[in-house]
Amino acid sequence: MTTMLTLIAALTAGTGGTAGASSACSCAERTPRQLVEAAEVVFSATATDVRVGESTLGGGSVTAVLHTDHVYKGEPDAESAVFTRAHGSACGYEFVEGRRYLVFADVRDSRLVTTLCSGNRLLPAGDEPLRLSDRTQGRGPLTSQLITALGEPTRADTEPAAPVRTGPVDDRPAPASGRTGLMVIAVAVGAVMLTGIMWTRRRARAGRRD
Repeated sequence: MTTMLTLIAALTAGTGGTAGASSACSCAERTPRQLVEAAEVVFSATATDVRVGESTLGGGSVTAVLHTDHVYKGEPDAESAVFTRAHGSACGYEFVEGRRYLVFADVRDSRLVTTLCSGNRLLPAGDEPLRLSDRTQGRGPLTSQLITALGEPTRADTEPAAPVRTGPVDDRPAPASGRTGLMVIAVAVGAVMLTGIMWTRRRARAGRRD
C-alpha cells in the first residue's frame, strides 16, 4: 500500500512539474550585441493597431501594425505588421496601441515575427533616434552597450507616395529634335499657304485685266 501511494505521488509530482514548465516562457540572457545579431530586423516604431487573433492550442496570435520611424537593421516597411503569441506564457510580447517600441524581429514565411525573448523594449513617445537618456520598460535608461550595438539608424521613408496617374498624360518637354521638326513643318505649311494666296491674287488681277 505504501509503495502504491509513493508511486502515485511521484506520478502526480512529475505531471505537475511538466505542466508548469510548458506553461512558462524562459528566456536566456543575451548581450545587446547578441540580440542585434540574432534579429533579422531591428527598428523603432509606434503601434497604430493591435489585433488579437482567435485562440488556439498554441495560445492564439497578435498582429501589431507599427509605424516605423528609424531602422537599425534590415528593411522594414514604413507600416509593418509584426506577429507574436497572444500570451506571455507562450513567449508572446505585449503590444499596446499608441505606444512606441524598439522591435527585434525575424522573418518567417514572409512576415515579421517577434517574441518575449527577442529583446523588444518600450520607448518614450516620439520619433527621434534613441539616446542614452531614454528610459525603457522597467529597465532604466538605455545602455551605451545597446546604443553601440544598434549603430547609426536610418530614418524611415515616411513620405507619401506620389499620386498615380490615371490617364496617358505625358507632360515631359519634347526633345530638341522634336521641336525642330515641328518648326520645319510649320514653316513649310506657312510657305505653301503664302504661295497659294499670292497665286490666287495674281489670277484675280489677270481676270480684271481681261
